[in-house]
Amino acid sequence: MRRQPVQQRGAATVSAILDACASLLNEYDYDDITTARIVDVAGVPIGSFYQYFPDKRSVVHALALRGMETYLSEVEELFASDLIADTWREAMTQIVSVYMRMLTELPGFGRVRFSDMLDSHRLDSSVDQYELMAERLAEMFVNRFGAHGDAPVMLTFRIAVQTADALFKLAERVDEDDRAYVVGTANELLTGMLGSVLEAPQQPTPTQSP
Repeated sequence: MRRQPVQQRGAATVSAILDACASLLNEYDYDDITTARIVDVAGVPIGSFYQYFPDKRSVVHALALRGMETYLSEVEELFASDLIADTWREAMTQIVSVYMRMLTELPGFGRVRFSDMLDSHRLDSSVDQYELMAERLAEMFVNRFGAHGDAPVMLTFRIAVQTADALFKLAERVDEDDRAYVVGTANELLTGMLGSVLEAPQQPTPTQSP
């Protein structure tokens, strides 16, 4: 963004632009969306658009960050309340459920997620959204459940986030009958990865002498 809105009216303008872009992404490819189309759907003057955004790519990037923050806010609310599960495995299932719900309920969220790519267009090479997501989730899980494994915490969470993102993209592309299998496979893989951080390694059973 060129600048952050400081008044309620400016914030409403930015929100309208982001909402318009999200709506258009549900109907059109990235290359078919123009700034003129965005401001038309948003109902704001073109000058107001350029007050806050230099181009459509910056709008898409801001939309991706808004989606990430919305998701993390819901997850953080779960962890801050008594709504989070008592075990890390059940907690992981909860945050996956939040993600899957947002895919269907939040406009544009299915097209602009936490990856750096959208239809092969680089959003922002200086921002690694996988790393940002991994840091926040690792902090919440380790603070709540502790780190008991011997795997590198941040790297493991980063691998888990990228794996989940790839599999959930696949879940959107397969037939609805196959979607549950893809999501179930994702849960199994994530459980194995995060278990190397959140669970103590199994001690080998001592063998008895004959």
